Amino acid sequence: MPPLALLLEEAKWQQDRVSRRVIRELIKEKTPKIRSALPDTGQDWRIYYAFFSRTGFTEAAQALAGEYEATLVDLEGLDLTLSET
Repeated sequence: MPPLALLLEEAKWQQDRVSRRVIRELIKEKTPKIRSALPDTGQDWRIYYAFFSRTGFTEAAQALAGEYEATLVDLEGLDLTLSET
């Protein structure tokens, strides 16, 4: 049976780019708490991450997100994607 999947997201609407701290907090601090609250089904949970930012991400944030294959979406990229549809 395939693992169960969960998408965890964080969105920031601020003037500064999202820092590594925001990425680390969701992945390292919040995820274990969420995992402990998930039902024990006898299956593994596959966790996916997505981060949304008004103004983008610092290089350090991008690097850490890349380690976890997290999706990063900024407002400019979102506008571009939506205008193509």
